[in-house]
Amino acid sequence: MKYPALSDIKQFYDWGCYTDDDVREYVKINWITLAEYEQVTGKSYDKPTVSVDLGMTITQ
Repeated sequence: MKYPALSDIKQFYDWGCYTDDDVREYVKINWITLAEYEQVTGKSYDKPTVSVDLGMTITQ
């Protein structure tokens, strides 16, 4: 039995103990699959979670 199990990772994520990046690390070390990442976070593993500021400003 491995710890933390997927259910533990999900619970910790839901509690706010884990971030998306923390859960990504479990994918990188082959502890969980890409599908399980998406199950835990509700987000796609392949899409970036960071928005990029292109330095544009709004003028009125």
